[in-house]
Amino acid sequence: MFVKEGELPGIGKKYSMKTENGDTIVVVIHHTGKREIYYFEDENEEPTAVIELTDEEARTLGTILVGALFQPTSDEEKIGFLMKHLAFEWVKISEGSFLTGKSIKELEIRKKYGVIIVAIIRDENVIVSPSPLFQFQPGDTIVVVGTLDNVKKFVKLVEGKEE
Repeated sequence: MFVKEGELPGIGKKYSMKTENGDTIVVVIHHTGKREIYYFEDENEEPTAVIELTDEEARTLGTILVGALFQPTSDEEKIGFLMKHLAFEWVKISEGSFLTGKSIKELEIRKKYGVIIVAIIRDENVIVSPSPLFQFQPGDTIVVVGTLDNVKKFVKLVEGKEE
């Protein structure tokens, strides 16, 4: 990418830049602080768009463009963040489990164990976001989400390996 800089006597400075797709952006910075941005499509002589900004507006826009105020997050970064901080697990309810016949609300699962039941698999049915009044049965598979520690503790409890 090439940026051309020039003096505009009595006005200020002019910067021109060719974009990857062949368009041209020209920025004029006045001695007063005012900025003008001209956008030329392809090789057009006349600008397609002209934007005038105050010094403060230009500085705010500049910080956004360099990522100082807003940093876009890629899907990979979002997934990586979730993978570091959340755990998902499936756990099957066995005969005699303390969950049998009780509801999510009655067991206070979120409050007591710090996990959220996001789905229940019963027979061939998937119940997404089950009601707090949903009652567990042996053979149900619970899909749970929470922090890694809380999910591990909950799974051990459901499997009868920890009280």
